[in-house]
Amino acid sequence: MRTAFACILYRSSEVDTEALSQGFAVALAGYDLDRPRLLTAELRGLPGWSVAFYQSRASGPAHDEIEHARELFEDELPPALSVRDTAEMRTGVDPTLYALVYDEARWTDDTWRFDGEGYERRYVHDGEDGLEAGRETAEESDVESIALDVADDADDVTERAAIEQATRAHRGSAWLSSVMGVAIVPALVGALYEADHAIAVNLVDPSPKGVEAATRALNKTLRRTDGRGAFVPQAVAGTPAPPAYVAMVGRYDWSDPADPGDLFRGLSIGVIEGTLRFLRPEDRKNPENAANHNTLLKNVYPIARISTSTLGSQATGRASTLALDADGAHLHLIDDRGHARPAGPTLGELLIYLALGFRSRNEIEENLIVALMLRAKLRADAAS
Repeated sequence: MRTAFACILYRSSEVDTEALSQGFAVALAGYDLDRPRLLTAELRGLPGWSVAFYQSRASGPAHDEIEHARELFEDELPPALSVRDTAEMRTGVDPTLYALVYDEARWTDDTWRFDGEGYERRYVHDGEDGLEAGRETAEESDVESIALDVADDADDVTERAAIEQATRAHRGSAWLSSVMGVAIVPALVGALYEADHAIAVNLVDPSPKGVEAATRALNKTLRRTDGRGAFVPQAVAGTPAPPAYVAMVGRYDWSDPADPGDLFRGLSIGVIEGTLRFLRPEDRKNPENAANHNTLLKNVYPIARISTSTLGSQATGRASTLALDADGAHLHLIDDRGHARPAGPTLGELLIYLALGFRSRNEIEENLIVALMLRAKLRADAAS
């Protein structure tokens, strides 16, 4: 059986599930993947260390999982670095992570270390002119071709043994084995068979719990009070409020005396452009809004109005309705004629976009808001 995988190694006490999920999601924001996930397991023989195996879950004859992983892990913002940055921002720790892309059939053996000082990489893989080995840091990079002494008529077994001998000292896994003090490939193969905890890769957790946390983050940005003026959202045109929206309503500040208009101006994410105002119960009694709600598609729930312009504390100009799927995650933009199209972000992503967009950001947060916008654009473009 072919041994091939892409993974990151991390200390369980330094990197939590949320950092793994969001860190990979930021790195994957520019890839059109619907269901990527991680499978995690503890590493036997390495107390305190765990491994997360990456699976794109893409399909189709043109998809090559290891080639995709090589491209992803070599990117400008690779998953291990993104996870490290996310974990550091969440917990204040300064973790060290390792990443490995391994395919014994193609002699791909590529390892990175990321820590507070930078990164180091050791690898063997197929280059343009055959097998090559390299060592790389932020300051320098050395690459050399691997010379093979194999007779032209040598059989496959002999050729493979020669390649094994010539590449052994240069392999990323050999370097990682020396650092960790164990034979790392057998340890990872064993962990791959034991990995049974799946982590969905999301920029923001779409569950009610995740949406509630995103709402708290938005309140913190706005310096508002959690749950002030909260209400119980009622069914609209027979569609009950999704649980994620109920969680948002229970935590959002609906009655900030310093900002009674509660307008979010200058938005640009997915197809959401303009000024947003979340709907209150009294808004749903407005004849204009009520008429619009009656034209909505079934199984979506209106949560906000989007206007092209503002005047003082009022939203004016041409308006659309932002509505939420029954699953509580995906948003739709519905124009005044009742035509709907996917908005791009999920509800949780929209809330974090607002939380980040209305305050100053550090470099890690800047990466996150760019990823939110890019991911929303990909979804919107795919649906158009």
